[in-house]
Amino acid sequence: MNRLTLVIAAAGLGSALTLSGAMADCQSDATAARGALEEAGKALGAATKRKADPQTLCPLFRSYVTAEIRWNKFLVDNKEWCQVPDEAIKASSASLKKSSGVRDQVCQAAASGVAPGGPAKPPPQGSISSALGVTTGYSLGGAGGNVFDTLNGNVMKK
Repeated sequence: MNRLTLVIAAAGLGSALTLSGAMADCQSDATAARGALEEAGKALGAATKRKADPQTLCPLFRSYVTAEIRWNKFLVDNKEWCQVPDEAIKASSASLKKSSGVRDQVCQAAASGVAPGGPAKPPPQGSISSALGVTTGYSLGGAGGNVFDTLNGNVMKK
């Protein structure tokens, strides 16, 4: 009976050591995959802090999304081996979808050569008034008025 206990304990210890070795390998693989993602994220974060143009951001977003695809694939492929929870895979997939959408927008803006906000437009000073059929009394090219000018003209001249 004493010998049986030792055999069971040895078998349990052997399987525990094998499992801990597998978990260590899983951890090193996960660290490598996650490190690439974090490195790409830091480069992208630094570029957005300095407000880089879309032409600079597009390749950074591409490399970030590529690293995120690798991370997501690692999580899905090693779900059982690394004991990855389903919530982590769902969160990673949602993050990947969002990042891919932003990448597409930034790269589209970079291809068109326009900032994401679009080209600057002139202020709608006369266009609204003319659409309503009223005049503002303000002319863009006219001489400057004085303090007593109102919408109906100069009060001091009347």
